[in-house]
Amino acid sequence: MKEKSVETYIFPKELTFKPGDRPASFEITAINQSDRFAGFQIEVSAAGVDDVGERRNWYAISPEVSTKKPPGDSTKFQVTVIDTPIPGFVGLMNLTVRIFSLDLPDEDREILRLHVEQSDREVPLVLEMPVKEFIAKPGEQLDIPVEIFNPSQLPAKATLRLQGLNPKWLERSADKSLNVGAGKEAETFFSCQLPQTVETIARVYPFKIQASRGKAPPTFIEATLEVSPQGSMAFQCSEKLRRIPIKWTWLPGWQAPPVRFQLDFDNRTNLEQTITLQLEDEESLPRNASIQLDPERLALSPGESKSMEVTARSRRPLLGFARQIALAFQAIPADKRLGNTTPGRQFLKVRVSPIIPLWLILLGIPIFLRLVWQLSYLNPENPWFGHQAAVNSVAINGEGSSVISGSNDRTIRMWDITGFGRNLINPEIGIVGETDKAVRVVRYKPVDNNTIAAGLENGDIQLWDSLSRMRLLDSFVFRKDDRVLDLSFTRDSRSLFSAHGSGLVLKWDVEYTLEELQQDDLPPKRPLLEQQMDFAAYALELVDPEDDILAIAGRFNQLVLWNMRTNQTRILPYTEGGKDDYIFSLATAELRPGLLVTADNQGEITIWNLSTCLYSPRSCQIVDRWSDGHEERPVRSVSLTRDGCYLVSGGDDGRVVLWPLSPDGSRAGVQYPNGIELARSRPVKEGWFFQKIVSYPKINSVNVRQRKERLYIASGSDDTQLRVSYAKRLPELSCDRIPQSQQNNERQPTSSSSQINNQ
Repeated sequence: MKEKSVETYIFPKELTFKPGDRPASFEITAINQSDRFAGFQIEVSAAGVDDVGERRNWYAISPEVSTKKPPGDSTKFQVTVIDTPIPGFVGLMNLTVRIFSLDLPDEDREILRLHVEQSDREVPLVLEMPVKEFIAKPGEQLDIPVEIFNPSQLPAKATLRLQGLNPKWLERSADKSLNVGAGKEAETFFSCQLPQTVETIARVYPFKIQASRGKAPPTFIEATLEVSPQGSMAFQCSEKLRRIPIKWTWLPGWQAPPVRFQLDFDNRTNLEQTITLQLEDEESLPRNASIQLDPERLALSPGESKSMEVTARSRRPLLGFARQIALAFQAIPADKRLGNTTPGRQFLKVRVSPIIPLWLILLGIPIFLRLVWQLSYLNPENPWFGHQAAVNSVAINGEGSSVISGSNDRTIRMWDITGFGRNLINPEIGIVGETDKAVRVVRYKPVDNNTIAAGLENGDIQLWDSLSRMRLLDSFVFRKDDRVLDLSFTRDSRSLFSAHGSGLVLKWDVEYTLEELQQDDLPPKRPLLEQQMDFAAYALELVDPEDDILAIAGRFNQLVLWNMRTNQTRILPYTEGGKDDYIFSLATAELRPGLLVTADNQGEITIWNLSTCLYSPRSCQIVDRWSDGHEERPVRSVSLTRDGCYLVSGGDDGRVVLWPLSPDGSRAGVQYPNGIELARSRPVKEGWFFQKIVSYPKINSVNVRQRKERLYIASGSDDTQLRVSYAKRLPELSCDRIPQSQQNNERQPTSSSSQINNQ
């Protein structure tokens, strides 16, 4: 006879269990009688219970699975009865204990007797639902069935309560009561009536049903109710055509105020919706038109109505016919559970009227052509051409064919004098150079006029090629941020003097070889001579034929002669001035040695004869002096013709004045005591209909050049304009009758151009 591989012992073999009282337990010892390691498991079944697995929760085993034991070793299991195997059963029943191992081919079975006594305690009810997931549409009625099982040995009065759903949806009440016999089942249902569409939000509603009896703990079962989406979204716009401008579209006007459309949305669904608007065929929208939505996204609760504003902007065409912009908007809901049901489209139109309607074009062609001329370069007063900031300095080339100008707009420009007065020719030749800072002063190189010297606000001195545009020949600086207030070339063009705001006066070597000009970077330049003045030096002029004596003028009304051969300075007597008094400008005449003109901010113009004092200690002679030439306002600039017969001045009154002079240098006062006004800056006006002149921008620089029997006068002012005026020589003046043998022919240099505004 084959031996058993497992031996089982149970203690005790009879149990007494009373439901609701303390649990009953017994111990099982399993001995490994095999020749290998084995682990054991326990399974208990009750007579009369068909599905063991379904009622497994009436007992508990510890441990559920044993560890593998060697041959001859044992494992102890503890089985605890916590409920009756058959609900409501009272009496004696057999329990079968099955001991088996996955490692052994055979198993062992033992019988145990269980006495179930009558219980005097209430046991919790058991709930079941045939359906736990419900789906319904708004307005529908549905029944929620529930099954109640009483596992107790006593009959029960069960109380049911549905929790989680809106009590208003339940037809009668959320509570139900019914009697359930011992070990019996009962069925009932809750009737639910869903409200209409917008009152029932489409979502999943979790709920639970609670069952309670007496003092027993309540039991729960959970389920869900999903409300399906339903309804439609209304989308409309009451006014679908707007005009830009809104009123008086047939009249001319520049205004193009935006227009607004109000789009109304009505959420007649049971969904929380977020609406976005999509512009169809957005690429066809004109580039000068734009669309803005406010808000960009619209949140709508069920049954809620809101509006979205569409703002349309468009630039109006200058002239011609009105144009139309078509806008097709599609409303797109964020929640697409309603499938293809969308709010739809709205087609809007924006009619944009021209600034100048067609009828006005036909009636106003002459005015329009005049306006075009005013805005073109043909009009010398047009501010769109030329400098964009104040013109600080001007200079005419030796042959009187071109003029250069330097401005606060950081450009040096060249203008063609011969093109002046010809309205079909733009007199501006072009930009000679662009700088990093404002240009304070510009000067032509006397010999050949092929180089332009420029002094900048930051102390830089730059040399530009006047024959080829935008070619910088050299740039040098002695002290950074020491602004250059004036420049002066020697007659041989080999040296250049610079005057600075710190009072420094420097002499530079500006003679270059061809090899040096071809180098990319010239070596750092150092001044040949230095002279430190105790005042800001505003003006320089060489006053002797040998270029050995330099006149220096500036702040505190200081006027000094610097003899560079002896390196000595001499102060000329001048009206005493304070810190706010300046001599702004100096001028000399090449053919009248010793003739010097000074101009200051007290409005005085003084003509000096230095012939008696240049090389001797004698006093310098003042030939003439007057202060009423510019309404006693500051005189910013003066310039003499080469023969010294004509003086030009410019001042803060905005005027350019020509002063004929006598042979001794004094004013020709009998014939022209107040001078001849040649030009005036553009007035600054106030008012709209009845305009009043309040001021004239100041003249910053003047320069005069004689060409045959004609005088060319260039001026630059704060109104960004460069002007060129013409004047004929006056044969009745005694100065004009100086024999030609005393006047050497002027060099005829190569030169260039710039824009000129006629006065």
